[in-house]
Amino acid sequence: MEPVRIAVCDDEVEVLNLIADRVQQCCADWGEVFRYTDSAALLEDSRKTVFDVLLLDIEMPGLDGMTLAEKIREENPYVAIVFITNKEDCVFRAYRYGTFRFIRKAYLDEELEAAVADLKAWFDAKSESIVLQRADGQCAQRIQDIRYIEVQGHTVTINCADDVYQAAGTMKDFDKVLSEKGFIRIHKSYLVNFRYIYLVGTKDVQLTDGSLLPLSRNRIRETQMKLQIFTRSMRL
Repeated sequence: MEPVRIAVCDDEVEVLNLIADRVQQCCADWGEVFRYTDSAALLEDSRKTVFDVLLLDIEMPGLDGMTLAEKIREENPYVAIVFITNKEDCVFRAYRYGTFRFIRKAYLDEELEAAVADLKAWFDAKSESIVLQRADGQCAQRIQDIRYIEVQGHTVTINCADDVYQAAGTMKDFDKVLSEKGFIRIHKSYLVNFRYIYLVGTKDVQLTDGSLLPLSRNRIRETQMKLQIFTRSMRL
């Protein structure tokens, strides 16, 4: 497995090195840390190198941390973003950007270590797979890459990030296996990976690619609650 690429950006060199050194110590066996004092330079490099994690100071001259995160996420929707700041009132604004974690500089020691541990757990979970029975034989499919499962009649369609195919099984079988791994039953015919949910409406669920899936009226509240729970326990 390739090391997780972690970019740390803070315009204060001493703070940058403090954060980067501690992150490197915590992830020496699974992550590679890149250091930036210039947010514009990080943005430029992000167009050449795919970073898996961003640890960003919010208050930086020129391109601030939130604007930087927004621009990078436009091209890399799966990057995990961790904001670091002295201003606690920024926390609610920060979560608009699909923030993995918010770290306060006043509590850097304990919160940074906890965030890195959660990042490792998250990346470990991303590599978890299930075995599926396809028409051409069995295959191991990463759970992280399954966007949603659709069942129409006796046909089970597995919609993945880069492929769509049919597999054997029933919705009940998939629901039993995946309900504790971040999947939400939004409709009798649809089981959706919470990681790809952008918006829960009143009649449908919008995915991060803009596509819409039907949402049962009697599952609206349950879907909203499970999305909050999964987001906090599996991403934050």
